[in-house]
Amino acid sequence: MREFSPPKNRFLRGIYLMVRRYLRHNVGIQSAALAFYLLFTLFPMLIFISALLGLLNLDVAAVLRALDNILPREILGLLEVYLTHVSTNQSPQLLLFGLFFSIYFPMRATNALMRSVRTAYHLGPSRGVISRLKALLYTVLLIAAIVLTLTLMTVGDRLLLYAVDQFHLPAFAAEMWARLRFPVAAVAGYFALFFLYALAQDGRQPWRNIWPGTLAALGAWLLISWGYAVYVNDFANYSVLYGSIGTVIVLLIWLNLTALVLIMGAELNGTLISLRKDSGEMALEDI
Repeated sequence: MREFSPPKNRFLRGIYLMVRRYLRHNVGIQSAALAFYLLFTLFPMLIFISALLGLLNLDVAAVLRALDNILPREILGLLEVYLTHVSTNQSPQLLLFGLFFSIYFPMRATNALMRSVRTAYHLGPSRGVISRLKALLYTVLLIAAIVLTLTLMTVGDRLLLYAVDQFHLPAFAAEMWARLRFPVAAVAGYFALFFLYALAQDGRQPWRNIWPGTLAALGAWLLISWGYAVYVNDFANYSVLYGSIGTVIVLLIWLNLTALVLIMGAELNGTLISLRKDSGEMALEDI
């Protein structure tokens, strides 16, 4: 049987390559496995974040308000239970417990995602101490990014009011910073994903081989999360269909969508590399 010829149009050819990569690289199976690891990552991370909120007296409601537009109410309700309960029971021991498992389980998820990224870049499996050190380094960077994001979303209002009252900070500067907090948090998320794609490589990749998929994955995740939240909140009713496990089903679907977007971001980078290579070969043929 004659193999289907890819389209000549660059845009259609890119879509064709993305679909072929999705099928050949078993992205559906990889995203399901990554969602499984993310599920075990979520709850220790929530314990750590909740304990951190309690020890620093941060505003739980501010965190939930910031997530209201991109997460379904069922997931927000689950987060609120954890955050409120643990933050009101301040315990350094609980913070250390959550921090330990917030490193162990995310390392497992990071290893799974790095394998998918290496597959997207047509690299072999990574083994040895170096790969484990990369996973550990990225996990620490991820926790730092989460702490920074939480600080921007919760401490910001209090610090601004204190700075205006005590240090005579101009009101327009405080208002500008209040508006810039979320773009800064988005930039932190962008670089967190960028470094993950970069650390999965054997060597240094050019900037153009990493940033398009990073930006597309971050934008697609925000869009899909928002759309899924609207669908669950306004159209679907999982609690009626599935009862008490409806929240778990909503969470699993959202984690699977998240994993799919993260992997397809790397696949997009691989597709763009292939398109540039094809363009170079065609240019050589014309000479």
